[in-house]
Amino acid sequence: MSVGSAGGAGSDTAGLRRLALRVLGGRRLRLIVDDEAPVEVPQAVGEALDEVLAILGEGKSVRVVPQNTLVTVGEAARLLGVGRLTVVKLMEDGVLPFTRPNSSRRIALRDVLVYKGHWSRRRRETLDEMTADAVDLGLYREAIDGTRGSHTCFARRCATPPRRRNKARLRRPAMR
Repeated sequence: MSVGSAGGAGSDTAGLRRLALRVLGGRRLRLIVDDEAPVEVPQAVGEALDEVLAILGEGKSVRVVPQNTLVTVGEAARLLGVGRLTVVKLMEDGVLPFTRPNSSRRIALRDVLVYKGHWSRRRRETLDEMTADAVDLGLYREAIDGTRGSHTCFARRCATPPRRRNKARLRRPAMR
């Protein structure tokens, strides 16, 4: 099931945010259909609805899929933002477990998303360490922006304009 942002830029994101706050406010949810008695919504469904409403409130789209969904190598590559051959290498190296129900490989969506989260955290930590090292070495001037401990840095060498190259040196010799 796919849910898009209802109507693009003119959508009622403010209404979704209000609804999300009401749901996130810790109130119990009850579902009332027509004139029937209210049905208590389970906590797990309420938590999932909280997430969906928060994402829709940001103007993003949502897709709900079963946990045991299998994806193709190409779909996994698009999710990870890498090439298809990179995903095949990850599968052959045992990083991403896969099945082969027929001639094509299938990967559990859950495994792809776990790998993506792990890789994102690892990349963020490495970049934070590299930035901290550069600040310690005086290569960067630090300006903390207050989000997740990340830094906005300005390179020293960018303060001076780049040198202009001699255009005569860049010309190629004429072909005879």
